[in-house]
Amino acid sequence: MRQRVSITQKAIDNLKFRVTHRKPRKKSIPTASQIATFDYVGGLLRAKWDRMRTAR
Repeated sequence: MRQRVSITQKAIDNLKFRVTHRKPRKKSIPTASQIATFDYVGGLLRAKWDRMRTAR
């Protein structure tokens, strides 16, 4: 007579042979031309020119 194996035991047995999660690949460092920077001075100059334009 065969011994019955529970569903939980089957799942645990199958987990032994599963590949563990691998670490995600590191993101490559973008070049300097690919990095978008915030143009703080540009916003100030635009505000200055807008003020000068409305004053005329």
